[in-house]
Amino acid sequence: MKRVSLLAPYLALVVLLVSSAAHSATYSINNMNIAGGGLLVDGFLPTVTPFNYIGSNTNLVGGYIGSGGSAVVASNPNPVQIVGLDWYGMPLGLYTAAANLGDATSPAGTMAGGPVASGTLDDAAGTITLDLRSLFGNWNDGDYITGTGRADGITSVFASGTWDPVTHTYNLHWDSNTIGPFCGSGTCVSHWTLQGTASPVPVPAAIWLFGSGLLGLTGIRSRRRK
Repeated sequence: MKRVSLLAPYLALVVLLVSSAAHSATYSINNMNIAGGGLLVDGFLPTVTPFNYIGSNTNLVGGYIGSGGSAVVASNPNPVQIVGLDWYGMPLGLYTAAANLGDATSPAGTMAGGPVASGTLDDAAGTITLDLRSLFGNWNDGDYITGTGRADGITSVFASGTWDPVTHTYNLHWDSNTIGPFCGSGTCVSHWTLQGTASPVPVPAAIWLFGSGLLGLTGIRSRRRK
């Protein structure tokens, strides 16, 4: 009995670690796909314009994605862009990059982007937070920086919203003081939404290995006692 009881504190620790990891954690985002969303720009169209094509790779946290460029019809998805919409009869496509990729009215590298998108999921609060400084839009042969994280009094520091830990669906939003060639001498205040699914980084394997090792030790001690 004494040998088994000596394991009690370790078993309690296993239960605590596993329970904590599984039920009350803030995780990094492991995968984040886009299924929909839209754009509203102050002073332009009075309603939200939805994305009407989705690219083949929309994993925002998987690295920089999309290639920019406006030579694509909105009704014909471009597999190298993230998502797009038809804005005043011309396609607007999104991509992420450390700096703008360039087009006819905006030379490459003239606008700073940011790191690869990253964020967190809180399963207890049901929230999602995303650093999206690297987001650009391309419209009418021009690039626009339209992500988060610029200290201009308008642009959101992070994109934020809700996340369901059971279905993994999210609803994300942010405001942007969008800068680009057709915003005149000032900027365009835009409001963005994204919907899709986001999965957390798996619980570190070390926790499960530690737990399984202690449980195995328990079995050995029990057999010796018998």
